[in-house]
Amino acid sequence: MRKVLLTGIGLAASALIATPSNAAPKFYFGEGKELEIFFMNQLWGVYTMDRVEGGQKYDNRMDFLLRRSRLGFQGKITEDLSWRVWFAYDNVGLDQHTAFAKSGSVGLVGGNSNNQQFYVWDAMFTYALHKNWANITVGYFRPQVGRESITAGFEVLSFEKALTNFYPRLHLIGSGPGRETGINIGGLYNDEKTKLGLNYNFGVFNVDKFSGGTGGDNLLYTARIAVSYGDPEMKKYGLGYKVNYFGKRNGITFAVNYAYQGRGYASPVQQFKNNQMLGFDILANYKDFTFNAEYDELKRSFDVSGLDYKDKVWHVRAGYNFKLPNKTILEPTITYAEWQGDNKSLNGNGNFKTTDVGLNWYIKQNKMKLNLHYVKQSGSAKSAYNPDGKSKAGDYVGVGLQLIF
Repeated sequence: MRKVLLTGIGLAASALIATPSNAAPKFYFGEGKELEIFFMNQLWGVYTMDRVEGGQKYDNRMDFLLRRSRLGFQGKITEDLSWRVWFAYDNVGLDQHTAFAKSGSVGLVGGNSNNQQFYVWDAMFTYALHKNWANITVGYFRPQVGRESITAGFEVLSFEKALTNFYPRLHLIGSGPGRETGINIGGLYNDEKTKLGLNYNFGVFNVDKFSGGTGGDNLLYTARIAVSYGDPEMKKYGLGYKVNYFGKRNGITFAVNYAYQGRGYASPVQQFKNNQMLGFDILANYKDFTFNAEYDELKRSFDVSGLDYKDKVWHVRAGYNFKLPNKTILEPTITYAEWQGDNKSLNGNGNFKTTDVGLNWYIKQNKMKLNLHYVKQSGSAKSAYNPDGKSKAGDYVGVGLQLIF
């Protein structure tokens, strides 16, 4: 714990010294052309306790890493055509035996081998046929299903994103980033008189991860419809989502999500008939209080019905903003998440539970944030927590510094 405290002091000092600007560099080229450059970083210190892999217990350990790092460019080509292309270099310095790391199938987060991975995170272009009702996005980006998956890790209240981020991505896309090439049409409408709002997204994506053997129906169809009451979740259509509105929203949003893919391969020798997701999520903001929850069912059907399975994953999260005299914000927060595997699930028939309790100190809202969290992880075989009946992901204390500029 002494290491954790020293890490916290070091990150706090770094935050107080750092002075990121409120806006990223922006360039104008006339005729509506714009270019903006931005950087996003999460620097973490994680102290892992009680990690076990394959029956081998590992000593408690401290790990310093760049959990998430982004370099991006965005702007407009015309008034109606916007774009964003950004790159990721995540998990630089990650110890494969850290509590949330995937090692021997324990955990869910993969490493960055030799700290050399630098890859496209999103590359998308949005054309506004109608600035509210019809916006077409093409490129490489997240299918619009599941609030946790489509919300950036820089926005959530918990230290790490909830299990509702990882399992749906693996189920639908087959990869941790959860991105694919495709097309999405979406719209937004807010009625000032009734305080009702509607946000919709329908997409088609090309998922090659499950087209093994001689191939299959590699098209993934997605749908998300969100209804808001009170202050709108967003005033302008976009594919980015917030959680904490820092007292500036009094409203609630309820959404239903659905995804479907036809025939494909769960493995080189095991073909499925279809792959589906059905989910619900909610975001409620009232003054300084934030509540967020999500529930997803991950279904996979086979020609032999006895192989069909349905996994479940869900989370609940809450936080409250305390405004300090120096105009910064301190937010105590708690997140509970759980994955439950079906008896026939390819992911195992066990469960995986995480409880995250912590403090977020917003120095400049999400542009500069310090956090200190304790995360308890438990579960049973077979699951990502315990894949072989003799492993444990372990618990951890995390100290983080987030900088966006």
